[in-house]
Amino acid sequence: MYQAMVFLLIVILFLFGYLSLFNGKEIDLFLSRTTSIHTTASAIVIASFILGMLLMAIVSLVREAGRIYKDWQRKNLISKENLAASLVEKGDFEMVKGNVAKAQAYYVDAVSKNPSYIDAHIKLAECSIVLKSNHDAIKVLLKVKYLEPENIRLLLTLQRAYSLTGDIGGMVDVAKKLASIDEENPKFLSILRDAYISADKPEEAYRTHKIIMKLSKDKSSYTAERHRLGELKYEYALSILKAGDADLSLKKLGDVKKLNPDFVPAYVSAGDICLNDKDDIERAADEWKNGYEVTHNAVFLIRMEDVYLKHDNPFELIRFYRGLLSDRPDDNLARVMFAKLMLRLEMIDDASEQISYLDNKWVHIPSMDIISAELMAKRGDYASSCLSASGADSSMDSALSTYPTSLNMDADLIAFPAFA
Repeated sequence: MYQAMVFLLIVILFLFGYLSLFNGKEIDLFLSRTTSIHTTASAIVIASFILGMLLMAIVSLVREAGRIYKDWQRKNLISKENLAASLVEKGDFEMVKGNVAKAQAYYVDAVSKNPSYIDAHIKLAECSIVLKSNHDAIKVLLKVKYLEPENIRLLLTLQRAYSLTGDIGGMVDVAKKLASIDEENPKFLSILRDAYISADKPEEAYRTHKIIMKLSKDKSSYTAERHRLGELKYEYALSILKAGDADLSLKKLGDVKKLNPDFVPAYVSAGDICLNDKDDIERAADEWKNGYEVTHNAVFLIRMEDVYLKHDNPFELIRFYRGLLSDRPDDNLARVMFAKLMLRLEMIDDASEQISYLDNKWVHIPSMDIISAELMAKRGDYASSCLSASGADSSMDSALSTYPTSLNMDADLIAFPAFA
């Protein structure tokens, strides 16, 4: 190419030189208002041509120099990337061997060789987390986050570091970013939900999990997610109660019971609200009765017993137990609790009747020995009472040794003391 240009230049110069032989007349070429030179027209043409050729040559040289420099930069960058990748591989190998400190040195070297190598920074941050230098990990990741703001692995590692340092604000911000990248990713939504829980934002946690539940509608995990939604809505209902809106809180607790009918705290809290905020004992008792009907949990019987006895109204409680055992005579837990109540009210014969019923059915619950011992003591039979009490101790040890493997058996439920 350059040879052709030189040849073309020689030809054109020869041509203009030939023409100058016939155009030798001089002219004045003014360089300023007062300065001029005498020259020929052909000389001006030849000079202009040479100057243009020189400018073209200079531009070509500059362009070629730029290309050579860019090629050098590219090759140098590739060399640095390859070197950094090689150092990261060595660091990974040391991590597998358990040499964390040595691996960290390789990762630091890789970052210094190629500061824009995101994977090297992530590896270095992960290494810092293993060494429990969580704040250092955060600094490393934040330094390069702007290079790839939607790098999933970087964000997940940053989320982990924030979690380990207890930086709730950072956790929420990163979780929001992850969820914005993929709004239908259950994993990212779960991270956001857990971040809201850590930040004590029950409403946001509940609404986020609501989306997760919708995404799980056709999956086997749907029931579990539905129950989890009930738990989160329960926390949301309690936050509403703290804000002073008891009616709305009761409404939300009603939704919780629909989402997860076996969720005991929903019934307990609903009754507590009716009792403490509404001063409505009967409505509170109804909530606890419903809770017991659904869950068969002794906490509701204890709650009703405490409230009715506190308000000097044991007859309503006795009426409840008699009605319950009339409809469900095989409810052994209720029968034991009824016997315990009879003892507490000094109604010895009624307590004995309930214990005898269980004995005749060959039903044995650890707490029966305690109640039997108390019953005998009230009748003055202290020797038998001591014997029964010692049997109660061994029965309790046996029951506790099997807990919680037989949790759904009445005999292994918590043995309540004879007197509150």
